[in-house]
Amino acid sequence: MLLTMRRCLLACLSAASMLAFAAPGFATCVKTVRWEPAQPPYNQRLADGRQGGYYADLVVEVLRRMGCEARLVDMRWPRGLVELEAGRLDIMPGMLSTPEREAFARFTRGVNLSPNRLYLSGSARRRYPALHALADLRSTTLTIGVESSAVYGPAYRALQDDPTFRARLYFVPTQRTGWQMLAGGRLDGVISDDVRARLVGLPMQPGSADVRAVLTVAEAPALIGLSRRSVDAAFAERFDAVLGETVADGWLPRLREHYIGCPTDPETLGCQVESTEPPAP
Repeated sequence: MLLTMRRCLLACLSAASMLAFAAPGFATCVKTVRWEPAQPPYNQRLADGRQGGYYADLVVEVLRRMGCEARLVDMRWPRGLVELEAGRLDIMPGMLSTPEREAFARFTRGVNLSPNRLYLSGSARRRYPALHALADLRSTTLTIGVESSAVYGPAYRALQDDPTFRARLYFVPTQRTGWQMLAGGRLDGVISDDVRARLVGLPMQPGSADVRAVLTVAEAPALIGLSRRSVDAAFAERFDAVLGETVADGWLPRLREHYIGCPTDPETLGCQVESTEPPAP
């Protein structure tokens, strides 16, 4: 009897030891992902209260296929950049690559092509009917809403140190805030990507405002950034490969169409045609 108890004890200790060694491995496969409810259709609170959105669901699925778990963290965009650089945040979807960001983030292939455009109210367009480039804003008196810490493409980056250009900008915490201020007549325009303009921004504008896009600021696809401090190169390469699988098997285009409501081009991951249809519920 005593011998049997000793054997049982040794077996239990052995099993506990194996679990102790296994636990850290499981823990390292939980990745933190930036999420913010005020960024539909990319990040949003679903009807049943769950965290979701195109970018959120995409990262959750890629990690699931890798045998990992996503932990969605409610975080504003500026703080997300800081946390990603410090390695306290692992993954941040919807980014554009810049030399500064390349220093602290590894980037995937494109996941969404939605050009950034300058949208102006009808009154602003009548005052300045001939804007051909972003730099032309310097010779106007327009006030344009832009998200804090956002990068809208190379032309926007190149003008950031120009005080005359920056005097035309009004920094808002979220793009929704900018659209709300435009609707209230407190801004002359906003810089927005097409998808959020069509689904969020333009529907909240009064008909009398006659808001329209007047020029394209950038057409680069949005990427997913992975922190260099917390995610190694091998994991990033595997993440990108699995992301490619979701495109090849049609899962990603279907997800995009569910949230964005336009036929998705599998090559560009942008809209094939302009659509006024709302996203699927």
